[in-house]
Amino acid sequence: MPVLGSVRRATLIVNPAAGRARGLAAEMPAIRMLLEAHGYAVDCIETSAADDSARLLSAAAARRSLLVIACGGDGTVHGAVQGLAHTDAVLGVVPLGTANALARNLGVPLEPVAAVERLLTYTSRRIPLGGVATAAGTRFFAVMAGCGPDGALVQELSGVGSGRLKARFGRVAYYIHAGRLFWTRRWPGFRVEYRRADSAEWVSCAAVAVMASRIPDLGGLFSGTTRESRLEQTQLRVQLLRGPAQFAFPAWMVSGRTGLPNPWLTTVDVAELRCSPMDARPVYAQGDAEPLGTLPMRLWIEQEALSLLMPGG
Repeated sequence: MPVLGSVRRATLIVNPAAGRARGLAAEMPAIRMLLEAHGYAVDCIETSAADDSARLLSAAAARRSLLVIACGGDGTVHGAVQGLAHTDAVLGVVPLGTANALARNLGVPLEPVAAVERLLTYTSRRIPLGGVATAAGTRFFAVMAGCGPDGALVQELSGVGSGRLKARFGRVAYYIHAGRLFWTRRWPGFRVEYRRADSAEWVSCAAVAVMASRIPDLGGLFSGTTRESRLEQTQLRVQLLRGPAQFAFPAWMVSGRTGLPNPWLTTVDVAELRCSPMDARPVYAQGDAEPLGTLPMRLWIEQEALSLLMPGG
């Protein structure tokens, strides 16, 4: 029987440009059969980008679907979150991308049919989302958001040809660009102000990077750096790195894997955080590895914002 007994229609949102999406067409009959065997009528629509959220939501709503399964990478999930936040729809994730950060943390298998089988054993849980606002607009994020070198990396990888590069080299593309960016640029500091959930007082400091994470494992080079973060947390767990970046970033990676202290790192749980530039040099922001322009940036937490299929217990 379906975990969501009242749901009788499922809409699959498929990104055909995702890294492993080519093989999905051959798996689709088995996926349809599996969902139909559990009592769902199945629709399938394609999305071309994370910014396709308006079409995603309208298409799902027109079909009166209360179960939306995002088949793609983290960008596809990010787009789905924009369309489904603060609605009654339930989101499931089938990982087809490069990093698949949310799916990995939910324990969803990489093989599509196995992923759907696992989702059918999961429970719908209402979770908070992060909110991020820049001059480029306002977004929700499920995995992480930040600014500094990570924002610059996302900005550069969003350029022409980056999709082909990611499809061919996967995480290696990120590491190549990250190494080149890190050692060839100077990273400007910026102002940070934050407020804890239990206080009206604002605290001010300076940083060269900010990372707000909603999951305990970002994967790759960032494994271990956010191990205490959880999707269910009602505050944003934010890591602030003070300069110089050439020392702070390597120490962040090492301390995440070894547990050694990092004198340039401060971790705080906040309800709201603001970042603003100190000079004319641009500081780039990102949300779920999608480019969000430059500072100023505001982060906050949206309570009970999304229904997500998650492991029970």
